Amino acid sequence: MKVRAFFYLFLLCPCWVVAQPFGGQRVFSFLDLPTHARVAALGGQVATAISPDGAYHLNNPALADSIRSNDLSISLMPYLAAAKYYTLQYGLPSRQKSTDRRVGWAVGAQYLNYGEFAQTDPAGNALGTFTVNDYALSLTYARTEGNFTLGATFKAVGSSIETYSAFGLLADLGGVWRHPKKDLTFGLVARNVGYLLKNYGSLDRTAAMASLPFDLQAGVTLKPKHAPIRLTLTAHHIYRYDITYNDPNLNTRYDLNGNPILPTTGVVEKIARHLSVGAELLIHRNVHLLVGYNHLKRQEGKLASGGIGPGISFGASVQAKGFQLTYGRFSSVPTAGTSQLSLRIDLDRLMKK
Repeated sequence: MKVRAFFYLFLLCPCWVVAQPFGGQRVFSFLDLPTHARVAALGGQVATAISPDGAYHLNNPALADSIRSNDLSISLMPYLAAAKYYTLQYGLPSRQKSTDRRVGWAVGAQYLNYGEFAQTDPAGNALGTFTVNDYALSLTYARTEGNFTLGATFKAVGSSIETYSAFGLLADLGGVWRHPKKDLTFGLVARNVGYLLKNYGSLDRTAAMASLPFDLQAGVTLKPKHAPIRLTLTAHHIYRYDITYNDPNLNTRYDLNGNPILPTTGVVEKIARHLSVGAELLIHRNVHLLVGYNHLKRQEGKLASGGIGPGISFGASVQAKGFQLTYGRFSSVPTAGTSQLSLRIDLDRLMKK
């Protein structure tokens, strides 16, 4: 009955959302950053997995049923300029009723510090310094019965810029179906559904609600039989067909009446911008190599003259005893890349005598 109730809630969740803006005009956009180095290396968007290893529940709460009790995962990403992004995931102890009826509890935290900035008056006189921070605290519950798992994450999300602040209560609702015999998993997740309580002092509540970073994702992960590789395909922003962003400042062609002519985008290109693909090469049971490609990041980050950097990601994962170290690197622009390092610790094994 509990799983059925989650299912109905999941079906209703798109009704709570309004159309979302593109082009960077959003509140809490840091929630789109990869939550783990493995996610970053696989293209930055992951809705499902065969072996989550405690890395994915902040992407799809249904995967929290696979997190081991007392598993701790810590990630660090030196972001743009002086900004630093931290995430934490911890599997709470829970009682497992049976192999086909499991429950999972997990907590998570995301924190982005943009550094320190100089504060001046209108005349340019120094008044001191101020900081800018984004944060999210979350609690996740997942329940499995048979081949189906449903989960929910409830988040308190905030942001502060000098004396201005924003705060909201958001939720992720996800579902996963696992093949009973094959390494095949399908997932569906609605991310960042919720309510914005405060928006940096703005009184336009409707516009503020529309700026939440909502996303509806579907994905599939499979491992071909006898092949040492896992493949993951994720479709993001599937609630909206055309997610192409045309910067009006870049339009250089005009019609005879002086109106700018927007560039056109074909059907194949519009579909491709929804897709992120990743591959995990299992060269050893404790050593994995990862590579990913995100077409939207590629198209929005490339220069007019080309370049192969944006949208491509890669990484590696090494496990030894109760520890797992994962490195991921991705780029959104041709001239710079971002690295993320994650450490998973099995506290039960570490503290075992």
